[in-house]
Amino acid sequence: MDKISREFSPSDEQLVYRPAVPDDNRAIADLICQAGGGLYEFLFDDLIPFVTASDIVAAGVGMSGGPLSYENCLVASSASAGIVGVANFFPADSLAEETFLSLVSDRFDHIGPMLRLRDRGSMFLNAIAVAGNYRGNGVGTHLIALTEAASQEAGLSRLSLHVWVDNVAAIRLYKRHGFVEVGIAELAVAPRLPHRGGSLLMRKILPTPSRRIAVA
Repeated sequence: MDKISREFSPSDEQLVYRPAVPDDNRAIADLICQAGGGLYEFLFDDLIPFVTASDIVAAGVGMSGGPLSYENCLVASSASAGIVGVANFFPADSLAEETFLSLVSDRFDHIGPMLRLRDRGSMFLNAIAVAGNYRGNGVGTHLIALTEAASQEAGLSRLSLHVWVDNVAAIRLYKRHGFVEVGIAELAVAPRLPHRGGSLLMRKILPTPSRRIAVA
């Protein structure tokens, strides 16, 4: 990701798009939890007294080697507001179910269909989120474009993601960006996971890159 450069900026404020660093972990965690639509709260809340899902995600973001690691994140940063957008992505083949099962096996068993339904050989866009005041300014579009460029730089020709079936607005957005529906992971209804219809796997075939884009 160090080859991706700051090429894009929103219309109203100059943002910096860059690889994340460990100290970004708290802001990134809050945005990843936002993007999960209750998934991380379902997995991690109440595991440890006085420790929230965001706390656990922040610990994962701050470390190297894991799927949520800052090493797998690009951020949009504002001089006035700090981190206002994030994309967390990694090769789909690197996501091992066993990585998580020892921590909360019963909860991960529940989302097992999501973990097993993946587009092997693609780059997996695990989370993309933009802070409320910055939505509608093209920040998410820029982060998707940078993720596509990073995927191509890594030699991967497809970008995939999961989205809740009941998140109609997000599905519509991804379709506008060229993603198509691949399959649905059916999940049993759970009181602490407020979604119906399961999780939709979507995929985009990336064009052959004509130039490199790199983040300062």
